[in-house]
Amino acid sequence: MNKRTIYTCIILILLLFAVILVSLSVGSSGISFWEALKVIFGGAGDNTAMIIKQIRLPRIIMAVIAGAALAASGCVFQGVLKNPLADPFTLGISGGAAFGATAAFTLGFAALGSFFVPLFAFLGALISVFIVYVLSSRKRFGGDSMILSGVIISYIFSSAVMLLYAFFYSNHIQAAFMWLMGNLSVFDEQLLIYVCITVILGVAALCLSGNIINMLSLGGDKSKTLGINTEKITKIIFLTASLITASVVSLCGVIGFVGLMVPHIMRRINGADNSSLIPVSALAGAVFLPLCDTLGRMLFSPVSIPVGVITNIAGGLFFIFLLMNSKER
Repeated sequence: MNKRTIYTCIILILLLFAVILVSLSVGSSGISFWEALKVIFGGAGDNTAMIIKQIRLPRIIMAVIAGAALAASGCVFQGVLKNPLADPFTLGISGGAAFGATAAFTLGFAALGSFFVPLFAFLGALISVFIVYVLSSRKRFGGDSMILSGVIISYIFSSAVMLLYAFFYSNHIQAAFMWLMGNLSVFDEQLLIYVCITVILGVAALCLSGNIINMLSLGGDKSKTLGINTEKITKIIFLTASLITASVVSLCGVIGFVGLMVPHIMRRINGADNSSLIPVSALAGAVFLPLCDTLGRMLFSPVSIPVGVITNIAGGLFFIFLLMNSKER
């Protein structure tokens, strides 16, 4: 890593700790920043420690892991497909997960056990990945064909979600709708450890593949002259990024713009070298999502705004700003 990347990582790590501490002190229980700091070092009362360790800390960990996974996946998708619009949403992964989770709510499986929602969401995401994989494989995994396949699948699954709402109207619709907006307030904490392991291993593998992605960005013919099996490597990287995306989306719902916006910002700050851009984007995503979740809990307290709403607003404003300030070509 160059000096700029090292400095950027240090700043992001410091910001991450600051956001975690602030987020621990935000809520309806009236726990101050200093009390939250005492809990971290084991010096607070039992009631305060219970609220922070059993309620707030798992939510923050989920936000950090989800932000890192979505940002790293978006960065990898953009690098491999050579398309700045590539992210988990445009590739259909989020749409498949949304359909699976909605099916679990509307068909009554969610009432049988909390693990059915993430299970159905994960299966829906995998089905979407499989369909996009098959469709784009016929075009040798070209960036445009994969993006187009993902957008088509997203529209199909979105229509299927609306169809489920129309046919199976019930009291579970509200819960399904909240999940679709990206919600970190309710998830199965027993699955958190498995998601953390999956994301950490997956993001580490993606970070190590940065130089290979740089070579892939040269184009098929040039990368083949360097001894790279372009199609095989693209498959492996695509499936790895899809797996970690599916794992986090299955727990916390559809959270848009993180995988699209964070890599754009970090590319402007840190440069386009994927060997450093992927880990920096993962760190930035780990900072960005818990920050958005904290804002969602602060803005209209005691009402908590789903984190997906905050990220969509931030992402929309960001790209409007880019559009207004970009030079015409």
